[in-house]
Amino acid sequence: MAEYNLPSVGGLGAGKYTSGAGGIADYNDAATTITPIVMNTETWTTVTNDGQGAATNTQYLPSGVTSLMDLSTGQFDFSQLGLGDNCFIRNDFSVTPQTNNALLELRYQLGTGAGSYTLQTVVGRLDSGSGQPYRFSLSPHMIYMGDLNTKDNPITLQLKLSTNGTLINAGSAIGVSKL
Repeated sequence: MAEYNLPSVGGLGAGKYTSGAGGIADYNDAATTITPIVMNTETWTTVTNDGQGAATNTQYLPSGVTSLMDLSTGQFDFSQLGLGDNCFIRNDFSVTPQTNNALLELRYQLGTGAGSYTLQTVVGRLDSGSGQPYRFSLSPHMIYMGDLNTKDNPITLQLKLSTNGTLINAGSAIGVSKL
């Protein structure tokens, strides 16, 4: 690993950057491959992850970090990261709607109490037919540790479908870029 001194740029203070300080973890779920999660119409459904899937890989965690997920709850846990660190989350899941042209949305619930907030996106319309799985696996989302409320509280992944359906969570890969 190399360490670099960064100059002050655009009003931002100088600092140090250590190359190679980031890392990755891939938490694969075993439970939903056996029993899919039921999704009720227009209801936010928490995506569970037990981290017990065969492809789970935590060999490349960032330096000083022991875990990026609370395996007892399936929530992302970034409390061991520093302020300014970025997480890129690539979720891998399949949703099977009971009606064609269903709308699928995704959100992260962050923070706690009066400071709780969500980051939300429309995943898309599932319009190739009902009763078949639609897999989503290559779109990463970025969450940065901009304050202690984000960093020190669990982050919950949720999906909402405009019709009834089922969900199978393969898992979540998390890449960390350290400040």
